[in-house]
Amino acid sequence: MIDRYSLSPMKELWTQEAKYQRWLEVELTVVDALAELGQIPKEAANTIHQKVKLNAKRAKEIEDKIGHDLLAFVRSLEESVGPEGRFIHRGLTSYDVVDTALSLTIRQALEILNHEMGLLLQEVKKLALEHRHTIMVGRTHGMHAEPITFGLKLLIWYAELQRGLQRLAAAQAVISTGKISGSVGTYANVDPEVEQKVCAKLNLQPALVSNQLLQRDRHAQVLTTLAIVAGTLEKMAVEIRNLHRTEIGEVREGAPHGSSSMPHKQNPSTSETISGLARLVRLNALAALENMPVWHEQDLTRSSIERIIIPDSFLVTHYMLRSMTKVIASLRVNFERMKENLESSRGVVYSQAVLLKLIDKGMLRMEAHELIRARALEVEATGKHLKECLAGDKKVRTYLSPEELDELFDVQYHLKHVDVIFGRFFD
Repeated sequence: MIDRYSLSPMKELWTQEAKYQRWLEVELTVVDALAELGQIPKEAANTIHQKVKLNAKRAKEIEDKIGHDLLAFVRSLEESVGPEGRFIHRGLTSYDVVDTALSLTIRQALEILNHEMGLLLQEVKKLALEHRHTIMVGRTHGMHAEPITFGLKLLIWYAELQRGLQRLAAAQAVISTGKISGSVGTYANVDPEVEQKVCAKLNLQPALVSNQLLQRDRHAQVLTTLAIVAGTLEKMAVEIRNLHRTEIGEVREGAPHGSSSMPHKQNPSTSETISGLARLVRLNALAALENMPVWHEQDLTRSSIERIIIPDSFLVTHYMLRSMTKVIASLRVNFERMKENLESSRGVVYSQAVLLKLIDKGMLRMEAHELIRARALEVEATGKHLKECLAGDKKVRTYLSPEELDELFDVQYHLKHVDVIFGRFFD
């Protein structure tokens, strides 16, 4: 079980040692499959298991001489075993091992992200339920629109994070694929049964068809999924940053960063960091999409960049998830400031309710719209409340009684269906 705020094993998945371990796992699984099918002696397979040793230093020495990492790795294994080592990598091409091992790594990395998403969802749900009826002003185009609740804002994030979980699951299904099909995917030197056995033991699906590598639409789907998750986190971070602003002041990060020169500062630095890192994940997703086309059955245009974009995208997304979980868990909500801001526009947020009531009473929509717009401009010019301006309008008084006008400026008019919306998720 991963402790909720501890360093996770995510970074360990992408070390050189971890990569060698997975390469070895694939190579040994192939050896076992070959022995089971009688294609190499079982005694040789037993000897390989008994004697094989990972020696990263020796593999690197060989790689420095021959310039091929997987071949150097195989030669280092063969050296550790002796004569029976000749059966290691029998009939395989490099990417039989590399891509199958990479699928194992990505699958495990997605499991870690899935866990972190679950922790974040718990915190967002808790805060959403707590603030289900915490009234605040909704804003469109940065301007006051109509009343909402802070819980509804959080519920939108919750729903989007749930969709993120579904996307992670879909990406995991697509990438949980292996291939042991040889140099151009024809199984010329390795039996298709070997692939079936190896993938079954590794809990992977064998690719229905491949060439020298697994097709990169799979990896592009994974990285675009991470980019969407990062986009959701940035969306949350941007809203927190806006609500954190001095002029709004409705929320505060629980541990805001200060300033070396201005002691009063409480900066939403964690949310800013999340916003910045999302750009990197998006750019990596674009690179993954560009990796999809290759020349014929294989080239190396995608190889070098994948060594950067895949680990980095997972590490960054993981960091963003953990950081946002901390932000949500410690977020400070200023209810009084929310109320003050709602009231600061002096009732114009209730304009649509008045508009609809006037229409229901028989006034033409265009006429009602222009009337209320004129009174709203009066509010802006005089500092009066919209209800006061409307009450002083003779035409309005012919349609609406003072009691009806009071009802239209009751905030509960806008929040009467909040529990219905929440019930779609939790009740």
